[in-house]
Amino acid sequence: MGDMILEMNNIKKKFFDNVVLSGVDFSLKKGEIHALVGANGAGKSTLIKILNGIYSLDGGDISIEGKTVQIRQPSDAEKYGISFVHQELNVCLDLNVAENIFVGSLQKDKFGLYDAKKTIRKAQELIDDMKINISAKDTVRSLRAAEKQIIEILKAMTTNAKIMVLDEPTSSLTEKEKAVFFQLIYKLKENGVSIIFISHFLEDILQMTDRVTVLKDGHNNGVFQTAQVDKNILIEAMMGRSIVKRKETDVKRKETHTTALELKNFTSENKFKNISLTVKAGEIMGVCGLLGAGKSELARAVYGLDSYDSGELYLYGEEIRNPSPEKMMAKGTALITEDRKQEGFSQLLSIRETITLSNLGSFCNKAGVIKETGRKKFAEDMAKRMTVKCDSIEQRISELSGGNQQKVIIGRCVASMPRLFILDEPTRGVDVYAKMEIYNILTDMADQGVAILIFSSELEELIEVCDTITILKSGEVTGKVEPREISKNELFAMIS
Repeated sequence: MGDMILEMNNIKKKFFDNVVLSGVDFSLKKGEIHALVGANGAGKSTLIKILNGIYSLDGGDISIEGKTVQIRQPSDAEKYGISFVHQELNVCLDLNVAENIFVGSLQKDKFGLYDAKKTIRKAQELIDDMKINISAKDTVRSLRAAEKQIIEILKAMTTNAKIMVLDEPTSSLTEKEKAVFFQLIYKLKENGVSIIFISHFLEDILQMTDRVTVLKDGHNNGVFQTAQVDKNILIEAMMGRSIVKRKETDVKRKETHTTALELKNFTSENKFKNISLTVKAGEIMGVCGLLGAGKSELARAVYGLDSYDSGELYLYGEEIRNPSPEKMMAKGTALITEDRKQEGFSQLLSIRETITLSNLGSFCNKAGVIKETGRKKFAEDMAKRMTVKCDSIEQRISELSGGNQQKVIIGRCVASMPRLFILDEPTRGVDVYAKMEIYNILTDMADQGVAILIFSSELEELIEVCDTITILKSGEVTGKVEPREISKNELFAMIS
C-alpha cells in the first residue's frame, strides 16, 4: 500500500434520515488518474466535499501518505496538498480573470505589495498555454459559463498540489479545448500529481484514466482497471442496467410545412451576424460551434434575454419585435439557459414549486386559488418522468445534485407545453441514462409538433437526437448538415 497517497475507508454520511454514503471506500495512487463515476445522486459530490472539509463525515477515516488525518474545513485539505475544481463555479464576478486565477496568492512586488501587472502577465501565460481566447484583464462577470469553468481549472493549476480533484472539468469545454486540457493533465501526472477525475463523459474517462471507481446509491459498485472495461460495463455498474436506445427507423418524422421560428439577418455586434435560419414545427434542429462561436448569445437573443442590433424574428409567422422573456413565454416559447445555477432556478423553492412554476394557472380555480392536490400529483408525475432522484418533491432544489437540478428545470419547461423549446447545453452534468431519457422526451415533443432548437457543444448529442444541424463559426452560419450522413470527426472538422 506504500504507493497510495490517499485512502478513504468506510466513509459514511447522512443528512437527517437520508443516507447518502454507506461505508464507501476510495483509494488513489501516487501519479494516478482515478475516475469516480456514478449516476446523479450516487454520492460522488458528497464524498468529495468530505475530502474538502465542506461536509463532516459520520463514520470512517481518511489517510494521506499512510497517516490518518482530520479534514474539518477546506484549509485543512489545502494544508495536505489537495486542490479542487468543483462542478458548481466559485468565481468572483467583479474581479478580473487574473485576480480570480491567483486569488489568495496574488503576485507581489519587492515591497510585498500587490503587483497587478505581474499578476496579469502570469495569468495570461497560463491562458495562452491553454490556447483559450480570453484576456487576463477581462472582468469575470462578462464571461460565459464555459470561460468561467476554464478559470476554475487554471486556478487549481497554480497551486503546488499533490492531489487535484476535478469535478466535471470538461463539461464546458469543446473537443479542441479538451485535447489541450488532457495534455496539461498528463503533464501534471508526469510531475507526480495524483488526480481524481469526476465526469459523466465516459469517453473522457476511458481515454484519460488509469482506474475507475463506481458508486451506486451511496455504495461501492466496482473498481476497474480502465484498460479492461468499455462504456457498456461502466454504464451497467452505474445504473444497474444497460442503455436501451430507441430502434432506428428509416421513416423520417412526419413532414410539416409550418414554420415555427424564422430568423432573417439576425445580428448582434461582436457576437453573431447575419444569422438566417428556419425551424419547422416538429423539427429538432441542433446548433453547434466552438467556444466563442456565438451559440449561447444567439439563444439568449432569440428569447429576449439579450438585445440584438438588427434583423427580423418570426414566430409561427408573426414578427416579434423587441422580444422579451415575458413576450416569448406568452407566445409559447421556453428556454433553458447554459448557467442553471444563476438563471435556472430559485435556491429557496422546492421541486414541486419549481416544476409547476411556468404553468401555475392550470392548477387554479376560478377565484385564482391554487389547488395543491392536483399540483402535487402533477409535480410527482413529472419528477418521475424526468427520473429525478430525491427524498420527496418537497425537497429544495438547491439540495439536489447538479444533474438532478437540470432534470427538474427541463421538467418545468416540458410542463409549460411550449410550441418552441430552446435548450442551451441541456444535458451538461447529467448522467448517461438520464441523457437518453431527455432525448426521448425531446423526440416525443417533436412528434407532437413542438419545434426544438438545441445549442450544444456535445457533438454526439446533436448527431443522436437532431434532424438537422446548423454549423456556427465565428458568429456566422457556415453550413447545415444531416446528422445521419456525418460522423463526429467530420462534424468537428466543420466547426474547427
